[in-house]
Amino acid sequence: MSTVTRRVESSLPETGSREWWILYLLAPVVLVGAALLVFPRLVYDQFIWQYLWGPVVADAAGQPVTHGGIRAVQGYNAVNTVTYLAAVGYSLHGLRAYLDALDVSFDARLAYGFAPIIIAGGAMRALEDIGLLGDYAVWFITPSIYFVVTAVTVLALGVGALARDRNAGSIPSTVGFVGSVWAVGAIGWALRYGLSTGATFRLWVPIATTGIALGVTALYYWGTNFVDVAHLRHPLILLAVFGQLWDAAQNLIGVTFLGFSPKLVVTNFVYQATGFSGSTFVLKFLVTLGIVWYLADAKDEMNHTWWWLMTFFIGAIGLPMGVRGSLRMMLGV
Repeated sequence: MSTVTRRVESSLPETGSREWWILYLLAPVVLVGAALLVFPRLVYDQFIWQYLWGPVVADAAGQPVTHGGIRAVQGYNAVNTVTYLAAVGYSLHGLRAYLDALDVSFDARLAYGFAPIIIAGGAMRALEDIGLLGDYAVWFITPSIYFVVTAVTVLALGVGALARDRNAGSIPSTVGFVGSVWAVGAIGWALRYGLSTGATFRLWVPIATTGIALGVTALYYWGTNFVDVAHLRHPLILLAVFGQLWDAAQNLIGVTFLGFSPKLVVTNFVYQATGFSGSTFVLKFLVTLGIVWYLADAKDEMNHTWWWLMTFFIGAIGLPMGVRGSLRMMLGV
């Protein structure tokens, strides 16, 4: 170990202490702030604007935007992709410590508590697509919306921990309540808009997509009676199946009745190759079935937290997409 390394380590607070966490959280902010003061045009205009914030503003505007003579276009690029991954990687340590400090139990109740917040995120994304968020639209476009949803979730977890410690509730119920209020408000806004304007309003679309997802999930549940694989009926796996089927159902309705095409490269390729409007639904169902079969079979051998995160992630991908697609098609967007 070099002399410089020893001096740096000796000057740092003890790992895990309050001072260490303050330093851990403030260090990136201080470094970026100092860089902005010293090299404002290089750091903000040519990096933050061009590759990070500019693409979000361009997405909200629906066209390229310019600031200080520098043009930014919507979508991902190599710089913002690497930056976002680095930010996620840096935050994971703190997020895990936060969950440990709150003594969060990774169980089915927590997963179902999180679900309304994820649904609310999908609804807010649809409201942005419709053009109802005005100047706030930039906060509900990828990747900004992930930070917003994460912030709301972290806050709800903290409030839930306080309620639990005072015997006034639990973390899952508090998180679920926060998410439900947000989701009902966002979906209610979309319904009010559809009912109060002369725009296209297809209430049958969300009813159909939700009904198809629930119906096929029920068939899946019934079909597990005929296989000898434990945990296929685990509540978390049922949530994963329903989430993916909701996304598949909105694709099915859009392609079959409304002239849409699947957005994902693989599903669109299968659709174009087969000409079958239900190809995306069948493909997603079979892939989901294979994934949950593996997860169910591996539950007793895999680390519990890792298994929980993987299984919940499968459902969390489908839920917001099902909500967003259903609301967009309901309002003809």
